[in-house]
Formats: sequence, C-alpha cells, structure tokens
Amino acid sequence: MWAEYERGDEVAEQEKTWSIFLLALLALAILLAWQSPILYPFRLLVVFFHEMGHAAVALLTGGRVLEMRLSQDEGGQLLSVGGWRLAVLNGGYLGSLLSGVALLVLSRRGNLSRGLTISLGLMMVLVAVSLVRPFLSFGFFYCVCAGLGITLLGVKAPRSVSWFFCRSLGVLSIMYALVDIRDDVLLSNAAHVVTDATMLQEATGLPSVLWGLGWSVLGLALLWLLRKSLV
Repeated sequence: MWAEYERGDEVAEQEKTWSIFLLALLALAILLAWQSPILYPFRLLVVFFHEMGHAAVALLTGGRVLEMRLSQDEGGQLLSVGGWRLAVLNGGYLGSLLSGVALLVLSRRGNLSRGLTISLGLMMVLVAVSLVRPFLSFGFFYCVCAGLGITLLGVKAPRSVSWFFCRSLGVLSIMYALVDIRDDVLLSNAAHVVTDATMLQEATGLPSVLWGLGWSVLGLALLWLLRKSLV
C-alpha cells in the first residue's frame, strides 16, 4: 500500500516537473519569436485582455462602459464614464496579468481547457457586438474573427490542442504585460506618449515610473504566490 502511495507521489512529481519544463519552454519560445508575425494575432488578443481589465474595473466600481477600440498597431482604448478612475486606470495591466494567471490555473489539468477555449471565443464575439466600435473597423473584425476561430478550436480540436492553446496564451499574456510595462513606462523616452501610467501620474502626481515598477512587482509577486497553482 505504501509502495502504491510512493509511486503515485513519484508520478505526480514527474508531471509537475514536466509542466514546469513546458512552461519554461513556452516562455523561451515566445521570447525568441516576440516580434514574429506568427504571434501578432495573439499579441492583439492580450491587448483585448488589457482593455477588458479596464472595462471590468469600471463596471465593478459603478461606472459604465461606452465603447472599446483596438488598432492594427497593437493599441487599444476604452471609453467609460463614472466608476473609480484611479482603479480603472490600474485595471489594464492588472487585467493582462490576471487573465494570464487565470488561463494557466484553469487549464492546469486540462479538464477545463475545451470549455475555457469556447467561453473565451464566445466572450470575444459578444464584446465585439456590444462594445467594439465602430462596426466597420479593424478592431471589430478582429474580435469577431478571432472569437469565432477560438470557439471553433474549442469545439472541433482535440482537448490537448485547447490545453496547449490556453497554456500558451496564459504565458504570452503574462509576458506581454510585463514587457509592455517595461517598454511603455520604464524604458520610454517619449514624453508625449499617453499611457495608463502617464494618466495616473497626472491624476496622482506620482511619477509614471513608480506606477510601472509597482505593476511589475505586483505581477511577479502574484506569480510567486500562485506558483504551485500554475503547474
């Protein structure tokens, strides 16, 4: 009996080691192919997560979302009224980080991967129809086409494909958020560029660099605290 428990523990440890290795391999592959056209539609998907983070915080703090815009240069904009502005401005990068963490946690064992993939696809189509404007725009067509494609992936593809998609997207979402913070806030020399951090600087008087560092530290701390749940 004890031998069976030991074998079970050994198998579980091997699976955990394999999961950690796969996540590290995914992160390395994504980093090496960062500017590759292959990753372009997925980087846009993370921008969508970013804007959804703003939208979620606006709604949770009593505001109302008017419209969302996505552009070909991987830019995004959310227009909302009401709500707690300070929290809404912080919601973008946190949305990217939390989306990535959620994808990794929920797809860890693979049982939820197919349903998670389908839900993500349908959510994108719903958001496109209800929020993304104008209708005849790059952002609208991207969200509809990507949403339908992701839904079809979840319905038709083997569960292992949905699992790999969710894991890869989770890693990309976390990495994109941290790299975006680095490029737009910590390493940016363009004073005229408007970012969440510069708007927070205007609202609070605290330098945008401090906001960028805060988001980075929070993201890394979140990954550390949830490290056992990711694999």
